[in-house]
Amino acid sequence: MVKKVAWLGALIILGVTGGVMGMTQPAAAKSYGSPKTLRGVKYTRTTPVRSRGTWYNWDRNIGASKIIVKKHQVKWYSKPHKHGKWHHDQTLTGKKLYVYRQTLQRKKMFGFYAAYEDDFNFFYTGTKKLKGKTVKYMSSAGLYTYYHAWKYAVR
Repeated sequence: MVKKVAWLGALIILGVTGGVMGMTQPAAAKSYGSPKTLRGVKYTRTTPVRSRGTWYNWDRNIGASKIIVKKHQVKWYSKPHKHGKWHHDQTLTGKKLYVYRQTLQRKKMFGFYAAYEDDFNFFYTGTKKLKGKTVKYMSSAGLYTYYHAWKYAVR
């Protein structure tokens, strides 16, 4: 009998907590300004053509990362070393994908976001010469550079 009362009490506490948390989410979204999108920035659900494909990055501190960009989907992968299996981190697809575009210092930038996300992590694309070849790159606001080929990422 004591166990049943304890379980019932735990369920009531979880129910009340869940109800309070469910009620505070819309209030937090309203205080943010817009329920799902960045304020003042228009969005689409289609990725830019120049960003599509598989992009690789290698950094000694964080390891390897990979971004696969399709027309209506973006997937992020990571692994701590150069070898081994890729770990799936996140997928944004369909109505969960918000693609923002803006021009900054004559660079056409774009960002892939989920609802309620506001970290301003924008990308831009370009070309540069590496090992005597002109290769495409995608830069994460100048912090990390991703390449279409793994061999350019691990230089």
